[in-house]
Amino acid sequence: MVSGYVNNHNNLNTYANVMQGQVLFNGSQLPKILWNQIKILIISNKDEFDIERDMLVTETLPKLQQYFLTQGIYIYFIDCNLNWNFDLSKNPYHILRYMKELKDTYQTSTGHFLLTFVGNKYGQIVLPIELSTIDFNNIKNSATDLGKDIKLLEQWYLLDDKLSPPIYKLKDPDENFSNIPSRSISTYDINACENQEWNEAYGNLVDLFLSVVNEKSNIKSMHDIQLLSYVEMLFNYSIKLSPSGSMCILRQLDGLNEKSKGNEHYIDLLPGGRLDKIRQEKLKRFRESITNILSNNDNNDFKIEDNRIILNILWKDNGEFQFDDSDYQRYLRTLNASIFLRIKSLNQHFNNLSILNHFKNSEQIFYNEILIHLKYYFKYSSYTCLGFNYFIENNTSFKQWLSLANTTEHYPFMIFGSRASGKTLLCTKIIQYLLNLLEKNVQCIIRYFNLTSKSRNIVEIFSSICTQMGLLEHVPILNHEQQINYIEYYQSVLKCLSKIQKPFILMIDGIEEITPTSQHISSIGFYQALLQLLPPKVYVILSVSRSVHLSSSYDIQIREMIERIEKENSLIELPFLSESITNQDLTTYIKTELNSIQQNINDSALQALSKCIYQQLDKQSYIYYLLRLILNESYFSCLSQQKKQLNLTNLNIDEILNAYIDHCEQKFGRKICSFIFNYISSSQSAIAEIELLDILSCNNEFFLEYFPKDLPKHLRFPPSLWIAIKYILGPLLSERYFDLKVVICWSHSFIRRHMKQKYLKRVEDIRIAHRDIANYFLEAFIESKPLVDMNRNVQIRGDSGRRFILQQPLLYSEIAYNYRRLGELWYQLMHSGDIDRLKEYTLCCFEYLLSKIHGLSNEQLLWEFEIICSNILDADVLLVQATLKNIVNIISNNPMLFAGEIILRLKNIKNRYSEHIESLYGQAYEWCESCGASVFVPLSSWLPTIPPMIITILPCIDGAFKIAPTTFNQHVFCTTRQNEIAMYHIPSKKLVKKFTGHKELITSIRLTYNSKFLVSASTDRTIKLFNLNSGDLENTYNIHQDNILCMTVSHNNEQIVTGSRDRLIVVIRLETGEIEYSIEQHTDAITAIALTQDDSMLISASRDQTIKRWTFRGMQLVNTIDAIGSPIRHMIISTDDTFIVIACDDASVQVKSLVTGSDIHNLEGHSSEVTSLAVSHDSMCCYVGCSNAHIYVYNLRSRILLRKLNHHDSSVNDLYISTDDYFLFSATENAIHVLNVKQQFNGFSSNDSSPPLSSSSSDSITALSISREGDVAIAGCANGIVQLFNLIDGEFTEQIVDHRAPVTQVALSHSYLFSLSGSRDTTVKVYDNEMGEIVAEFTAHSAPISHLRILEDNRKILSSDEQNYIKTWWANTGELIDSYNVPCKMLGVSPDGKYVVSGNGDNILKIWSLDDARVVRSIDHTEGKITCMAFRPDSQYLITGGEDFSCKLWELSSGKLTQVLVEHEESITAVAISEDGKHVLTGDKSGQAIIWSFKDGAAVHKITRHKNTIVSVSFTTDSNIAIIASQEGLLSAWSTIAGIHLATFHFNQNLVKLLVSQSGARYAAILQNSPCVAMLSLFNIPFSDVSRIPQRQSQSQMFSDIYNTVLPIKPKPLLYPKDSIILTNSRESSKIDQLGGDMILHEIINNYGNKKYSI
Repeated sequence: MVSGYVNNHNNLNTYANVMQGQVLFNGSQLPKILWNQIKILIISNKDEFDIERDMLVTETLPKLQQYFLTQGIYIYFIDCNLNWNFDLSKNPYHILRYMKELKDTYQTSTGHFLLTFVGNKYGQIVLPIELSTIDFNNIKNSATDLGKDIKLLEQWYLLDDKLSPPIYKLKDPDENFSNIPSRSISTYDINACENQEWNEAYGNLVDLFLSVVNEKSNIKSMHDIQLLSYVEMLFNYSIKLSPSGSMCILRQLDGLNEKSKGNEHYIDLLPGGRLDKIRQEKLKRFRESITNILSNNDNNDFKIEDNRIILNILWKDNGEFQFDDSDYQRYLRTLNASIFLRIKSLNQHFNNLSILNHFKNSEQIFYNEILIHLKYYFKYSSYTCLGFNYFIENNTSFKQWLSLANTTEHYPFMIFGSRASGKTLLCTKIIQYLLNLLEKNVQCIIRYFNLTSKSRNIVEIFSSICTQMGLLEHVPILNHEQQINYIEYYQSVLKCLSKIQKPFILMIDGIEEITPTSQHISSIGFYQALLQLLPPKVYVILSVSRSVHLSSSYDIQIREMIERIEKENSLIELPFLSESITNQDLTTYIKTELNSIQQNINDSALQALSKCIYQQLDKQSYIYYLLRLILNESYFSCLSQQKKQLNLTNLNIDEILNAYIDHCEQKFGRKICSFIFNYISSSQSAIAEIELLDILSCNNEFFLEYFPKDLPKHLRFPPSLWIAIKYILGPLLSERYFDLKVVICWSHSFIRRHMKQKYLKRVEDIRIAHRDIANYFLEAFIESKPLVDMNRNVQIRGDSGRRFILQQPLLYSEIAYNYRRLGELWYQLMHSGDIDRLKEYTLCCFEYLLSKIHGLSNEQLLWEFEIICSNILDADVLLVQATLKNIVNIISNNPMLFAGEIILRLKNIKNRYSEHIESLYGQAYEWCESCGASVFVPLSSWLPTIPPMIITILPCIDGAFKIAPTTFNQHVFCTTRQNEIAMYHIPSKKLVKKFTGHKELITSIRLTYNSKFLVSASTDRTIKLFNLNSGDLENTYNIHQDNILCMTVSHNNEQIVTGSRDRLIVVIRLETGEIEYSIEQHTDAITAIALTQDDSMLISASRDQTIKRWTFRGMQLVNTIDAIGSPIRHMIISTDDTFIVIACDDASVQVKSLVTGSDIHNLEGHSSEVTSLAVSHDSMCCYVGCSNAHIYVYNLRSRILLRKLNHHDSSVNDLYISTDDYFLFSATENAIHVLNVKQQFNGFSSNDSSPPLSSSSSDSITALSISREGDVAIAGCANGIVQLFNLIDGEFTEQIVDHRAPVTQVALSHSYLFSLSGSRDTTVKVYDNEMGEIVAEFTAHSAPISHLRILEDNRKILSSDEQNYIKTWWANTGELIDSYNVPCKMLGVSPDGKYVVSGNGDNILKIWSLDDARVVRSIDHTEGKITCMAFRPDSQYLITGGEDFSCKLWELSSGKLTQVLVEHEESITAVAISEDGKHVLTGDKSGQAIIWSFKDGAAVHKITRHKNTIVSVSFTTDSNIAIIASQEGLLSAWSTIAGIHLATFHFNQNLVKLLVSQSGARYAAILQNSPCVAMLSLFNIPFSDVSRIPQRQSQSQMFSDIYNTVLPIKPKPLLYPKDSIILTNSRESSKIDQLGGDMILHEIINNYGNKKYSI
């Protein structure tokens, strides 16, 4: 923010005025947006400040970027002279261009926007562009009097008599010398000549003007001609915009005069070396004006004089300042530090003034989002809308709608139109009209679709509107802490405002996006809400694209609603017809637009142009956009360059676009333009200017093209070149806003499409453009990029190859995400074709995924996955997508759970996928270890993710018979009924190309292994070879006399082998068709042939019921396999060259040994005719396609039928398994199915309609225990098996016992000496863990075991059964000690082993001594059953919970009731007492848990996060953490000290039992009907120090809120700029000396004062 704007930020009412739309009324000014960018123009005389400007590039800017990037702010310099050979001051039209750039910079920069260097030289004078006829004649006459040659004056200043009054205008040198800007090798010499010619003309013209103005100063009109340098002109212009944003460096070279050696770049000289006193006088006045201007402080807090920095340095002959000169070093350090600190402090100053400091980060972001939409409104409200007045006065639909809206229910008013038909302008004008009509009582919300990163889909816009509604006056408050139903809230607000007669306006412009399938359903509700009936006093204006909303693919309900609105006449269709616009209005509009760009024509010509346009109003849907393109100064410049007149007859959009493009190409060359255009076209939505300049700076081809002779010192794209091209493109470009940064894009989608069709025709060009952008966001060349061209003998490496580009880390800091990288990187990598890097850096990168989920949204991430999966087919991507879909509801409210879910779902399957999935798993685990917050980490996996079986189905209207996918599974070729070969892109289902040439049925297609050729064979007896690079038919081979039935290609891509009906096997050379062998030894048609992997053996199969094995080199018959028994239809061999699989006429599938030819087995389970075969590349599975539309999946080695796939509706024509075994491709009559078969040995997707053909008996976990140390778990299963697990890493250790019935109880002794298991088979077995054998079996029970306890001495065992017998016995021998017959359905043993508490499951328990069976006392809950109990660890107390909603504390030794805890409102289900005896934890059936004080029974903390029955509660050993688990599978950890939440985990299945280690670090759980033991660990357990826990928790809570200060990912350190002199006294020590900037400022002030520095 800079002065020049009204600063309402210091008014707290500003926030409310913005949110309620009050700032839209006439007379109001919009607060300045605090952009996240600082753009500074650097101006100086050419060559005078080369060293200082070098320092800005290499030292100051990198350090500034490093500082501001941590705040998410882009800062960059636009140095007008950088790598630009043309002196700007010599072309005044360039100065106008820079004034426009300066204004744009001022409007979109927070802080400084201009840095001016002024030295001892005034510089070149800028020629006046216009002269009145009086001035021209006075100058001409005066020059004649002075003996000056006036031919140049008459040649370059031409009279424009179309203006009134007429004026003389300077011809644009760029148009007169068309090759001046061009820098290609072909125009280099012409460029040099033209440049020299103009320099001479310019010098003579300046000399003439200076002579006349100084010699004839008595002529009054001469005083109006200001002959200023371009530096002074731009500085003066910036001061008018804002003095506070303009910084000036005043450098004085002491001792410099006209006699100094090498002074020509540093002082103004006349020819002959004399001092130019005129310019020196101008310099003196200029420096004085700078001092005066930058001394007036309007604000005491802001010293504007600090924008003026004066530096003196002694002159050195020839300007040879040495880097080892201490005075010079001090000067540079002082200059560097001064600029750095001034830019930093001004930015801080404006931010400190902002009202946003009073609001939360989330409110700041939202406020700025609203401001951007309002800024856009103000921009469009100033435009002229042709036909609007007629519309307001005469459109009956609008008048009727407005009348209804004031009094009764009505529909929204809708504006239909195609793109560029004027919808946005009309929307804005209607809002402007309504605001004036309804006056200041109205509240207003405005949204422009796709204007910002948060307005790209209807879900984002609708939720944003509801949030803003919550800030309106007299409306219900929106509670963000609860689940929000935005649709209900939207409707309630409208009713509320209507009820109190408070007018409300809502405008949404440009709803024309099509949502992906997965997001489509969620969007429909919001569309419907916007289209419903509205209450009175609510005015909703919507503009939509008719083509989108009336398409057959769109929701039928929405189409019906729009049709209803049409019937109500609550709409208008654009563009306006000619009847709405008078010819006079059109003429006035054209004249106004021409005047604004200083293009004037006479009245007759104006009328003719107006008539031409008027005749096309009803013919062109975007006529008004065309007018905007042609009534533009850039377009007139194009016409002038091409020597054409303005012609508006039969306007054509392509011709107009090409005029702009051709003009650019003529000026700067096609190649240079293509680089820029391609990067703009290739951005996902838009690209920031600094990003574009950086990416261009990394383009080596640009430097070699633009600098054909000598490369520049710094490899940076010339900013002046970009400004020149941007100026020409003009209205073709548009601004969008992303993360408070201005980004540029093509102004309409059809322009982007036009540019792509023109410049991005080749796939390689597309990939290069996207690759370059991706490399930028990956910081590939942040240090350096080599530039090597051996033809020019150029080798630039190391530091010389630095491009000085902005860093693009994933996180700017601990509080700021890089939303530009998050938004662009996936898109660029996807379109670059680099799937590996796409997965490595985005889709399988944990930090990237977590940043998207936490910083943006799950919906956004899933939407991007949908787009990616419509462009590429990849198993890893599909797995991650399926995982995200499964966990979206879990992580929506708490992204901290993401890592645990990734670990849980990938642990058991990661090895089946590529290294990217393994890496994703590893990254998630590492994050859990280092994140600093408490997180639950799964140690075992019980929920593997399995992508859907059906990946995609490609409709093939011409049929699909034989198929051949490409190597990387992105495309598939298939034969059709028309005897063609169709090529489809699998993810998008698009038909890419057709290959034609065969006249009859194609029987076989193959891709060569190098992917160069497609080979096809047909019953027309020909083989055709298609070149896949060109798509052309390369060769046709006609070698058979009968139908070719089968064909294959050798692995070395040299031979084609065919088999035919005429019994011949023919081997030919692939590229020539030369026949190498032709063999006839079969007695019937050959139906299949195959080659081994090393091409050593050829296998042929025939209808003669034989298989023959041949040596491929020499084609010698090895042996014949003839025990087939039926004609062979199909044959394949396994990839490991072990098996031959054949399918016969009798439907049998036989497996033979390839080596010996012997029978192995038959694959049995199908009965239909076999139509195709495929074998997985791991040689494990065989896929059999049949005529009954089923595919049978067999284990090739065990012949077990694994699965029957019934996804098809017609006969399976062909099968193909991808080389990575991920996908099965199947062809049917009219479709190609792509099936996921990667995880078939783990099971198939649950939504698959076909159940497994076989299943084992139930093996769910029925009993579980963990060791006291928490390092081992023991589990018993329903099938009688007992297993041991390592609870540290979650790995299965061994199976130790096998019972005859389900296991009911298990236990582990202290120190892991032995294990126990009890079963429904009535036995208890003792397993010695060290010896690895069963050492005892206790058989004294006659009923299933119900309880099992190892007593404190670690020698005796207590067990009970379902007949209420309790027995104690010796563990080592199984010898009975004692037996008791007491009720023991509920049973507990005190930790010291002295007391047993047991009962029958009713409201009574008995406490009795284990030593003598003495009953201490009966205890009870009088109003309900006792449901749970727990002992205090010191065995002094017992707590019980019951159905009476109470918990009771009992003294164990006496059975005395000491306390009753009553706060619950449901039955108690779990209880625990802490180790230190200070707390009690209870849980109930409703899910509430309470932490109590043991001392006085007070409820300390109530926990209501759980919504279902609490299954388990426990404390850690230090008693600082409470663990709570509920039946629905929710596990949570809480601080007992602060009562705050520490960690959460979802088991995703119903929880039966949870065991927790004493430290709270290890967990084991039984899940309902699950065969897996769920094992977890709690990482980063808080310290027991009470003072540290709230701090921990605070961090943990922050992670769940994207707008709080700490992010869940730690940012990587930014790189320090190399060789920085800003922070050091010498360049050598710069890399290690990292002093703070404020210390430098202190040093400068102490040594040199704060206004003037003398070196």
